[in-house]
Amino acid sequence: MSMPSRGRAHLVERAAEAFSDPNAFTARQPGPAPEDPPAKLLEGQALRLPEAPVARLPGADAEAPGNRRPEAPVPPAKPAIAISTMVSAGLTAVPSGSQRSRVVEELALAQQQVLRGMEDTGGRNRVVLVTSARPGEGKTFIALNLAASMANSGTRKVVLVDVDGKRGSISDALGLGEAAGLRQLAASPQERGLPLLQTTEIRNLLVLPYGRAVADAAHVPSGTQLAEAITRLARSLPDHVLVLDTPPSLSTSDANALSAMAGQVVMVVDAGRTQRSEVEAALDMMEACPLLQLLLNRVSMTASDSFGAYGDYGMRHAK
Repeated sequence: MSMPSRGRAHLVERAAEAFSDPNAFTARQPGPAPEDPPAKLLEGQALRLPEAPVARLPGADAEAPGNRRPEAPVPPAKPAIAISTMVSAGLTAVPSGSQRSRVVEELALAQQQVLRGMEDTGGRNRVVLVTSARPGEGKTFIALNLAASMANSGTRKVVLVDVDGKRGSISDALGLGEAAGLRQLAASPQERGLPLLQTTEIRNLLVLPYGRAVADAAHVPSGTQLAEAITRLARSLPDHVLVLDTPPSLSTSDANALSAMAGQVVMVVDAGRTQRSEVEAALDMMEACPLLQLLLNRVSMTASDSFGAYGDYGMRHAK
């Protein structure tokens, strides 16, 4: 399926120009990648991420502010997801005091750009959809770290929502494969979702798992059912940002259905192997969303242009 792309080719062309190759997203040089790639993040442009590993995972608008119901408290009784578990799932943006790293700086840029996209208080702008054109491009790594980075900053409360649910998803990686979650919310139109949220050791970060199979319900909820369930959750949490880890947009229709209720899309692209035509087709699928961000993953750049070339931000020990 290919839809007309109004203004999307310009976004892709700007990404391609960064690599001096009009037909692909990268012209990777042989040999090991430089240690310190840079990041450039402008609205509507591509963010260059360092050669960070993709997480290796095991095995709508809200109601108008004047009409909002008081936010129900999030149940604190859920067992917290440990930081160590999240690190095993691919978390890099770990709260670490004054410690700073190249990857954390890059993720901070992504966070700042996403926050700039939330210029009003509408519920739609609080929903950030993270996807990719094809599997294995690093979207789950980005979704997890973007959500944690925003929560760490203390500026927003964040809910990371697993909309993918395949075997080896973020729910499995966090030990929540058998927990109730999004599927239960989609199967129960009166459910608001708050009891399904899992707390984490990051104070402002919650997780909604994909959820185990629901008896007497469709094995896999449709994109429309998922969008309606997430809209209800957003209305129940008017002060939270929702970061959705969705399936690749060229693999299922879910990302397309969800784009109509999202405020912005972060399209993760593996700069080393994804073809330009695939990215253009994926962006066309997101046409219903008002703001698209293109995030290039695994880009090899020169060390002189990178974060980390400035100096060491590590702790200094007294002599």
